[in-house]
Amino acid sequence: LWSTLNLSISIHYWNNSTKSVFPKTSPIPLKSLTETELRIKEIIEKLDQQIPPRPFTHVNTTTSATHSTATILNPQDTYCRGDQLDILLEVRDHLGHRKQYGGDFLRARMSSPALMAGASGKVTDFNNGTYLVSFTLFWEGQVSLSLLLIHPSEGASALWRARNQGYNKIIFKGKFVNGTSHVFTECGLTLNSSAELCEYLDNRDQEAFYCVKPQHMPCEALTHMTTRNREISYLTDKEKSLFHRMACGETSIVGNQVQSGS
Repeated sequence: LWSTLNLSISIHYWNNSTKSVFPKTSPIPLKSLTETELRIKEIIEKLDQQIPPRPFTHVNTTTSATHSTATILNPQDTYCRGDQLDILLEVRDHLGHRKQYGGDFLRARMSSPALMAGASGKVTDFNNGTYLVSFTLFWEGQVSLSLLLIHPSEGASALWRARNQGYNKIIFKGKFVNGTSHVFTECGLTLNSSAELCEYLDNRDQEAFYCVKPQHMPCEALTHMTTRNREISYLTDKEKSLFHRMACGETSIVGNQVQSGS
């Protein structure tokens, strides 16, 4: 079974949450901040290579599950437990043209409802529009295979770009308590403010969180954090169209090839 699933995402919504915070004086870090920053930069650069920019002009040029084909490599009449089943997936766009690059967010699953068993498949991206999907047959009996296109590469690229574009999506408010009085101030990972700030450093990853320091209260008086989502989106209208829920396309196996159908 080869099907497609586009997860719907609500761009504008509010999500109020409150959790307890126990600020402490930051201990001396084990590693210098410069060394940590260099390591973080190296990790981000590797992720950028895995999710390169994929601009597009129309949704028709993005990956389509309906027009893609999956071929079972070296098919056998029977398989033994522990064997590996390999599938070559060739993706095409909505116009039927072969994709020339990878980066699609795929999920491969093998399941047996009778045994209430399931396992994930391994997806290898050749970065040219083809993927090798490998399943290890862990148990005896009949199994069902599922390949889901969660997001096309263009959608995954848009989400990654939006994720790194800024920190203004979430509004943080910190509650400072001193005796019977309390004050709410602005907080965040980055603050564009000339006021005195309280810094709360995570010793594990050296990431700092800031709050505007209220008058006549110490930084240790922060007790709770309230958040809500700002009505802002870093996705264009064209990119948002990639995340609208669409009807699933299904395929059937003919010989050793999975043929598309609607």
